[in-house]
Amino acid sequence: MQMNFAGQAQIRQAIHGARSEVLLAVPGDGRFDEQVDVAAAHGLAGNTEVSVKVFIPAAARGTAGLPEHRLTALARSGMEIHSTPGRSPRMVIIDRSVVVMARNEEDYSEGAVIGHRLPFTPMLVRSLTAAAPAGIEDRAPSEEELNPLDREVLRQLAFGTKDETAARELGLALRTYRRMVARLMDTLDARSRFQAGYLAGQRGLLQ
Repeated sequence: MQMNFAGQAQIRQAIHGARSEVLLAVPGDGRFDEQVDVAAAHGLAGNTEVSVKVFIPAAARGTAGLPEHRLTALARSGMEIHSTPGRSPRMVIIDRSVVVMARNEEDYSEGAVIGHRLPFTPMLVRSLTAAAPAGIEDRAPSEEELNPLDREVLRQLAFGTKDETAARELGLALRTYRRMVARLMDTLDARSRFQAGYLAGQRGLLQ
């Protein structure tokens, strides 16, 4: 077990060193975009080998500091946005083995403490992932809740466009596009991509 104090550069370096997963817990206090953790993780969002998940208190979503359009933009870049019932200290868990925790629990203005192989890391992971209901990328919307991006994905399915081409045209990471296809198929109760596109057209969802 090892713990060290870290500044902005060390925090960024730790996040960029992720090999498979980055979990971000943010309090949602209005300084969301200004922090090194979000900026560093955003740089990994297009990496198909690294999953980036952001956990935000449900009460903070839709506020001036965390408008839904900004969260949707992050989701489009490849991040998974999840809501949590409670508020967590600002921290990052990297590959479920490295913990970066803000020293003042709100932001990284005073630096962070970085811990390696901490005995309580699994508990922190469970507290985030178990408490988080479905997020922007995971919850299947009803047909009434389809947003313009959902409809664009359905158009691509209706046209039979290949995933790689469709993702590129929509400015999405391939992994993000495929997740959206899966949840839209679930919404339409479609057994195939072709059927999802056909049903969307039949129900007037491509307008």
